[in-house]
Amino acid sequence: MSFGVQTFTVRKAQKKDIERAYLSLLKMGVTELEVARINFTEKNARRIKSLSDEHGIRPVSIQVKPKYIINHPDEIIKFCHITGCKNAVISMLPFSCILGKEEKFYEFISRLDGLATEYEKAGITLAYHHHNWEYVRLSNGRTRMEELLSKTEKIKFVHDTYWTARCGIDPARQIRQFGDRLLGIHLRDLTFGKRLLSVVPRDTYIGGGVIDFAAVLSAADEVGCTYTVIEQNSDTPYEDIGRSLANLNKIRTNSNE
Repeated sequence: MSFGVQTFTVRKAQKKDIERAYLSLLKMGVTELEVARINFTEKNARRIKSLSDEHGIRPVSIQVKPKYIINHPDEIIKFCHITGCKNAVISMLPFSCILGKEEKFYEFISRLDGLATEYEKAGITLAYHHHNWEYVRLSNGRTRMEELLSKTEKIKFVHDTYWTARCGIDPARQIRQFGDRLLGIHLRDLTFGKRLLSVVPRDTYIGGGVIDFAAVLSAADEVGCTYTVIEQNSDTPYEDIGRSLANLNKIRTNSNE
C-alpha cells in the first residue's frame, strides 16, 4: 500500500494551478490522490484525466461536502467516471446534525445506505469521513460513531488518525473496529502547542507528534485498507509532506525487517 496525499493539504497551490500542484507532488513520488477542495466540474475532471494519462497520477477517491454529494449525484458520478475514480467520500456531518437536534442526525444516517446503493449502481463506493463530532455522546449514552456503525451496513468509512487521537481514542483500535468497512485512512499526527495560557491540540506531519503510526499501519494491513493519504493543515505543505513520507517509509521498512 503506497502513501498518497489528500489535496486539502495543498489546497492553496491547487487553487492557483491544479496541474502544477499535482506535478509537484509527483516529483516527490506521490501518484495517488484523494481529491478535495475543488469544483467537481467536467472541466476539472478532464484536467485530472489528462494528468492521469500523461503522468500516472491516480485519484483514488474524491472528498465532497455532504449537501453536494446528496443533491448532485449525477455530477459526482460523471466526475468519477471521467477520472476513473472508484470512491467518493462524504467530507463531514452536515451542520444541521452538529448543531441541531438529535433527530437531524438520525435522519441523515437513515439515508446513508440508500445513498451508498445509488452510487454503487454507478460503480462507485461511497464512504463517510469523520471528525471529532462523531465521538460526542448522545442522549442514549452512545456516541454518534457507534450509531453510524450500528445503524448502517453499506456505507464505508474513511478514518482520520488526528481526530481519533485528539478525542483520546487509539487510532489503531478504531481502525480494527471499522474492520472491512474501512475504505481509507487520513494520516496526520497530533501535537500540542500553547495559546495564551492554554495548551491546544493541533495536527502536524507524521513523526512530529504522539501517534504510533507503526500500530496504525499494522492495523490498516490487518483490515485490508484500500488507500492511505497524508493530510495536514500546514503553512509549508510540501515540506511537511516530504517529512511525512520519509517517516512513513522508514516505519514501513522497519516493520518489514
